[in-house]
Amino acid sequence: MNSIVKTFRGRDPKAALEAVKATLGDEAIILNTREIGGLWGKREIEITAVRSGEEAPLVKKRRSMDVESEVAALRRIVEELRAEVFGKRAEPRSMSLRAELSPATPASRTQQQLMERGVEPALASAIALEAVRGADSSSEKDIAAALRQALRARLSAGRPPWEGNDRRMVALVGPTGVGKTTTIAKIAAHAILDSRLKVSLVTVDTYRIGASEHIQRYGEIMNIPTHVARDEASLREAIFRSGDANLVLIDTAGRSDAAALAAQAQLLHKVEGIECHLVLSAASGAVEMRGAAKRFGGYKPQRLIFSKLDETDGPGAILSAATEIKAAISCITDGQRVPEDIHPASGQSLVDRMLGNGA
Repeated sequence: MNSIVKTFRGRDPKAALEAVKATLGDEAIILNTREIGGLWGKREIEITAVRSGEEAPLVKKRRSMDVESEVAALRRIVEELRAEVFGKRAEPRSMSLRAELSPATPASRTQQQLMERGVEPALASAIALEAVRGADSSSEKDIAAALRQALRARLSAGRPPWEGNDRRMVALVGPTGVGKTTTIAKIAAHAILDSRLKVSLVTVDTYRIGASEHIQRYGEIMNIPTHVARDEASLREAIFRSGDANLVLIDTAGRSDAAALAAQAQLLHKVEGIECHLVLSAASGAVEMRGAAKRFGGYKPQRLIFSKLDETDGPGAILSAATEIKAAISCITDGQRVPEDIHPASGQSLVDRMLGNGA
């Protein structure tokens, strides 16, 4: 019998599998599963399947090495989830759709919960499996506790910039539009009002029209010195003139081209002691956050700051950046008010936000 191979796509594994079920039935044989899309397009799950009883042909591999490795990783995760269902490792190339969609699987329920909160499918699968395996029992209460522990392990918290008496130079870096300048104003206000620190502002953002005037306006409001630096010499001069400040906050340009990013990173690294804190918007989505984290990896960020948590329905997206950049989270922002809408990060509060109220 000639087999009819069909390809189905969905926004997540469940949606794709349900499309297979509707066309080919519960006992459809899955030939291949992969995640498609990427930084410039919405990611989807693609499933290649054939109706049960038909001969399954060999599927010719035509993938790049990068995608091939990613698919292999996804297959390993799916195999481990199937092992949770059957108690043993199943064949990687085919399985019953009925078992895959079983609502009784603790791992699948946990994965779906995470995906609904904005976690990428592959990452949600890995965390769900870790939670199920790490739970003291199969009860929902124990799995929920193990899930919180697994999330906490991925979301370490660090000291916010406005705390401590030691002199610090902190540069906020990140894409355009994530709120770096407003976040600097919030940090400065907390440092002045709560910690009684002397603060100085520096901007190396001479690319955007009006950028230096923006931060200078904040400096005038808070009555703190503000300096503009266009190169290494003027940056060193600005820091020298900020000699009595406990906290020097450096605003940067959100350039997107690789050459400009590398040049700005090199400028900051030439001055010893500058910490780079990467600011990413939680409202941008998981794929975009992971992509931005990769682009700004050359800055070697010592800390992460997540902004705009009030503007997202999927706070779990921050896991993608935290997985890409192995750095502690120093603070989060959730509004435009200065200085009210910035808060120190804590593992407990981040997990609460990620899982939703009452989690």
